[in-house]
Amino acid sequence: MKHKHFLALLILVFSTLTGSTQTIVGSWKGNINAGGNLLPLVFHITQTNQLWITKFDSPAQNALGIPTGSTRVINDSIYITIPAISGGFKGKWNAKDQIDGVFEQGNFNAPLVLSRTTETVKAITPKPIIRPQTPKPPFEYTTEELSYTNADQSVQFGATLTLPKNKKNYPTVVLISGSGSQDRDGTLYDHKIYWVLADHLTKAGIGVLRVDDRGVGKTSLGPNPQSLTSKDFAKDVEAAVNFLLTRKEINPKQIGLIGHSEGGAIAPMVAAQNKQIAFICLLAGPGIPGHDIWNYQMRRNFIQEKLSANDYAVAAALVNEMNNHFRYSTQADSIKAGMQNTYTKWQQAHPMADESKLFTVKGIDPYIGLVNQFKPALSWLQFFMNYDPVENLSKLKIPVLALNGSADIQVTATENINGIKQALTNGKNKKFEATILPNLNHLFQTCTSPTQPYGDIEESFSPTALWLISNWINKTNSQK
Repeated sequence: MKHKHFLALLILVFSTLTGSTQTIVGSWKGNINAGGNLLPLVFHITQTNQLWITKFDSPAQNALGIPTGSTRVINDSIYITIPAISGGFKGKWNAKDQIDGVFEQGNFNAPLVLSRTTETVKAITPKPIIRPQTPKPPFEYTTEELSYTNADQSVQFGATLTLPKNKKNYPTVVLISGSGSQDRDGTLYDHKIYWVLADHLTKAGIGVLRVDDRGVGKTSLGPNPQSLTSKDFAKDVEAAVNFLLTRKEINPKQIGLIGHSEGGAIAPMVAAQNKQIAFICLLAGPGIPGHDIWNYQMRRNFIQEKLSANDYAVAAALVNEMNNHFRYSTQADSIKAGMQNTYTKWQQAHPMADESKLFTVKGIDPYIGLVNQFKPALSWLQFFMNYDPVENLSKLKIPVLALNGSADIQVTATENINGIKQALTNGKNKKFEATILPNLNHLFQTCTSPTQPYGDIEESFSPTALWLISNWINKTNSQK
């Protein structure tokens, strides 16, 4: 569950510290994990005539010596607001060489631990961005920019339809994006993930409809955005299928869905209800309940690495229970109150626990930050946490291809592929293939390690995965 616009939105304005403790003077350095990329930040704090002055560096963005605004220091706590980016930083200083905190910007929040540094900050020369798979004209297929509406005309969708040339009776798919607001190309760190997929499929003789998500590109936001859940996005997919059925060149018996990540949960929802769907492909799709996926992701973010089994269990008990409050309410104040009660009980049950040793950021602030971050989407999060994909997967009798990458740290391969296999088997589906592809991450890039940043990888989509998908679709539909 990623925050892909962070780097582009970061406005380099920060705040001066106001307080009386002079030992905080100096330079402080830390890294923010922004969607898989580490962004170094450095703050230089000085004092002149009782006035604290801070300058801010973002070396990776070649921005040094940026003046800042104002901040409060209360005892060992630092509260920094950054109105220009609708965010801020708050943390606790150990009175020596470290500030443990949380950085917030709009809906983005991430742990930020600042350590005292004497390094000379130099701008980092950015590496040239190379994306060799991004499609370039002339194209071997027809491309049409178009728009259509849903049944009640509350949302207008912007989309691109690519169709093979000089071919009839071909399969056509609707691409369904993962969580978060994405354009039709799946643009992330200059990768055009869904466009690369669509380009390959159409060259292989498969029509593709790719659509801007609500509120992105040429798709309108629609009513009541804070109440939207995956069920609403499933209706958006229905609208896409209904549009395809109006096109005379589309074979109505060969319409399929390709869902990535959350889209891999939405595709079975649609296919279980709509008999028009002939096949589906699940890319990094879930096969276990949403709360299990979410709690795994939060444990990975909040718990320190290399703990003993006992320490990890103590830490995991808190993370799981804190995040489970999202399952039972969509009211921010109620969730926060529940979290406070859980945190207090955990502290009472583990009075000797060293939170600095157990967690990347100690205290309740990271969890409260999550509530604030997802406040506009608490309905979506509650649905996701309580949704079990087995419910719809077990209803499917159509062909299913499920692919997960072994290096995926968002939707882990073994648990989810096994869950998909079990659900389809229990439903007596005899037309499925489920495979774990080695060394592929959540975006289906070939990576050197599970934590290699997406933006550092030139490959946008594994050629091996591309060929598996297109070959399976063509083989599956060859008899129709």
